[in-house]
Amino acid sequence: MPTSLMKALKTAYEAEKEGLRAYLKYAKQTKVGTGKNMFVQLAMDEVDHMELIEKFIEKTMAGQPIEQVNIPKGRLSKFMPTTKDLNQKIIEKSSLGDEDALKVALAHEEKAMNFYLEEAKNSSDEKVKDFFLKLAEVEKKHFEIIKAELDFVSSDGFWFDTQEFSVEDL
Repeated sequence: MPTSLMKALKTAYEAEKEGLRAYLKYAKQTKVGTGKNMFVQLAMDEVDHMELIEKFIEKTMAGQPIEQVNIPKGRLSKFMPTTKDLNQKIIEKSSLGDEDALKVALAHEEKAMNFYLEEAKNSSDEKVKDFFLKLAEVEKKHFEIIKAELDFVSSDGFWFDTQEFSVEDL
């Protein structure tokens, strides 16, 4: 295995581990139920990513050929609310700490996504490139979900691109 690939995989593993720790910490600290659930699911996705990276390293170190890797899309899509759910939702407001945690999480996901995209760009092996692109895609989805939650707790009137309430309904 090329040294640059091993370095990239170790960096990716450590970044996922850092994300896991941060998301569990934020899940424990946040008072908003949706935020708490989101952070727990993000932490579980980070564990999945760590396991995938670990298996990729093990197979490559054992001299096995690089195979196409299927990366799960993430658990969060199962928890995305429907419009019906939003209409019945009791709006919980966050504290400043929740907002700060979301901003840090957003930056983490953006950094991870950019790292994976850069590694994909630098790889000449199509299967390695595909592995990093798939990880980048999952991180992009995490970024979008965190951004939606941040927009919601920032009280901009939208949550997951759905208006919280309509002035016309009043």
